Amino acid sequence: MKDKNYLEQELDALIRDDAKTWAFIRSGSLDGVWYWDLTRPDEEWMSAEFWRLFGIDPATKAHKASEWQDIIFPEDLALALENFNRHCADPSHPYDQIVRYRHADGSTVWVRCRGIAIRDAKGQPIRMLGAHNDLTPVKRAEAELREANGLLGTVLDTTGAAILALDRSGQVLIANAAARHILGGVSDSTPFAWPEGIHFLAADTLSPLDAAADPLLRALAGEALRAEVVAMTRTASDGPRYVEISSRQTGGHRALAAVIVLDDVTDREMAREQSDRAVRLEALGQLAGGIAHDFNNILATMQYALQLATNEAIPEKARTLIETGLRSVGRGSDLTARLLSFARRQPGLPTARRVESVISEMRAMAGPAIAERIALTIDVDEPGLWVFCDPVQLETALLNLLFNSRDAILRSGRGSKIEVRVRSVHDAEVAPPGRADDPALRFVEFCVTDDGPGMSDEVKRRAVDPFFTTKDGGTGRGLGLSIVYGFVQQSGGDLRLYSEEGLGTTVRMLLPRGTGEGARETPVEPAAIPLGDGQRVLIVEDEADLLGVMEGMVGSLGYRVLSARNAEEGLACLAEQPVDLLLTDIAMPGGMNGFAFALAARERHPAMPVVYMSGYAGFSRAEMGEATGPLLQKPSGPRELARAIAAMLAEPREP
Repeated sequence: MKDKNYLEQELDALIRDDAKTWAFIRSGSLDGVWYWDLTRPDEEWMSAEFWRLFGIDPATKAHKASEWQDIIFPEDLALALENFNRHCADPSHPYDQIVRYRHADGSTVWVRCRGIAIRDAKGQPIRMLGAHNDLTPVKRAEAELREANGLLGTVLDTTGAAILALDRSGQVLIANAAARHILGGVSDSTPFAWPEGIHFLAADTLSPLDAAADPLLRALAGEALRAEVVAMTRTASDGPRYVEISSRQTGGHRALAAVIVLDDVTDREMAREQSDRAVRLEALGQLAGGIAHDFNNILATMQYALQLATNEAIPEKARTLIETGLRSVGRGSDLTARLLSFARRQPGLPTARRVESVISEMRAMAGPAIAERIALTIDVDEPGLWVFCDPVQLETALLNLLFNSRDAILRSGRGSKIEVRVRSVHDAEVAPPGRADDPALRFVEFCVTDDGPGMSDEVKRRAVDPFFTTKDGGTGRGLGLSIVYGFVQQSGGDLRLYSEEGLGTTVRMLLPRGTGEGARETPVEPAAIPLGDGQRVLIVEDEADLLGVMEGMVGSLGYRVLSARNAEEGLACLAEQPVDLLLTDIAMPGGMNGFAFALAARERHPAMPVVYMSGYAGFSRAEMGEATGPLLQKPSGPRELARAIAAMLAEPREP
């Protein structure tokens, strides 16, 4: 029988004589023991279990330190030697690390390697006793778990539905990619708290839900939700989204309280609303057609009777009254003709009409009806414009918009002016263009703006619905804007509404442009777009989606684009690098609007030109203060935007 290695013999004696040594081996040695002579560093005894762990026959080994160092991963050898040196210098520093060895079959063996220095009477390390624990099954299980989690994550991220797992405190434990997106782009690592700005609202009224109706609280309480449609807020600048929410019980899982599935159904709900609106308009049209038909018969009877009465010998005063009645019958006939046109869903009798004539008649009819304390101003940017539509319906639409503004100001006691602005608009300026030289149609824009109380989001959403009204006491029928909307759509135009509570309302009607020959104008070649030459333009806009579009548009015009979400970010950007022009929204969160921001920017850069943007058209140059500039109505197309930027950059300015 081969003699025992001297180190093994020494270890046997050490185990017999030193209880601590035996306790260490007993608690730590599961998969091999080693004993290292630090006075002769090449000599190291390793137990048979040590080598079998790596698929190696112990009989082939000569108990040299180099033998294990040849099969350990190089970077792990460096870690082990570093800990070894630190442990020898400081007994309180543990020699304890997880390292990797190469198995004889080429696989990797994970080992927890621990050791303790045996010291002489002077405290100098003379031996190192160590033990191995095989962690390979654990590491393989971890790898399999990571792979399974990765596979599950891929599946969850592939689905378009937002999937969220929450604990009992409402923290999000799991969130797939769609869930992070629908929560406003959350990138926090899990678990994370439910975002403060995310709340659920009633789908029909957009009003906050109480605790008993809140779907999140109900799901956390264990209630199963089945495809309930609610509105959901995301950010202060982003409107609510419509989501279909479902939840399932978690089967008593210790960590989970609820699993929630959210489907973004905003497009579906908008389509449903449009469909409902079309149904209501169709019903309204049928009702209007029936009323108009019956009323026409009544008017015809009255007209015939009054005409017959004029053939009789009657006093002059009576004849005057009868003629007044006949004129009223004529106006009633015009009204029923408009109702019948609405009922047929046709644009009536379109013809070209000079804009100045339309405005003149509107002023004559609206002037006496506008309260004395409300100032009415009318501005036609370009003389000689012709509009192609039914002039009677246009007159009615303009009066409806004026009277809506008047009533809003009088009811609220807020506001003092109504402005009507008419201008020519190329369709390439209100929609993304194709090629720059494509011919396109031109439109006439009638813009009615007031500085009244403005509209809430719910009112804006339902503003053109038939029978929807905000007037009290039965004074409103809710048909004004719906008829205006129907007229504009039937005429081949577009209606746009912009309103801010406490600021006012702007309604823009885009109607086809006509010619002096009574026809609709044919497409014309748009003017070339003036391009930039790499000048820096700072865009300040709080709506994230619109900011992204504006960045792309301005960049495509040849400018270098910087962007900010509010005035504070804009000022920080100006402090970091030079800017050639500011392009800023006016209504922004944070206490500083676009005018105040431009003035603050001008204090640092007095010669910097400014271009303002707003859907609300009621701002005056006086409100701009000293930082004056053109005001573009959102949405403004690339041609209008390019012309405004180029014009401001071309103006000579004192430094």
